[in-house]
Amino acid sequence: MSFKDDLMQDLNDSFFNEDEFGEFVTLTRGGASYQMKGLFDTPGVSNESVGEVSVIAHAPRLFVRSSDLPDSKPRKGDVFTLGSTPFHRAMKLSAIDFVFEKDGTVVYSLEESK
Repeated sequence: MSFKDDLMQDLNDSFFNEDEFGEFVTLTRGGASYQMKGLFDTPGVSNESVGEVSVIAHAPRLFVRSSDLPDSKPRKGDVFTLGSTPFHRAMKLSAIDFVFEKDGTVVYSLEESK
């Protein structure tokens, strides 16, 4: 195995391991609830500026395995509930869009539910 292969294997086994770095989220769809692991990317700061430069905010994102979704299919309107962590407060988020990656990962774009 090459150095690059060894390095990538080490990163995949630890840093990119959802089981180590993910958090439990609950998907609610059609009245049913499904618990799964996901990686949540918290939203940036909005309506702020640093000097004369405005801070760019992004929509929160959630990365999940498609195999964890009901019928392995993502849907717009899926609602995810996240518990409080040291990095974010508890919240409920709705999927406004998603990208189904070739590796089986689904990246949801989210907005806070009311």
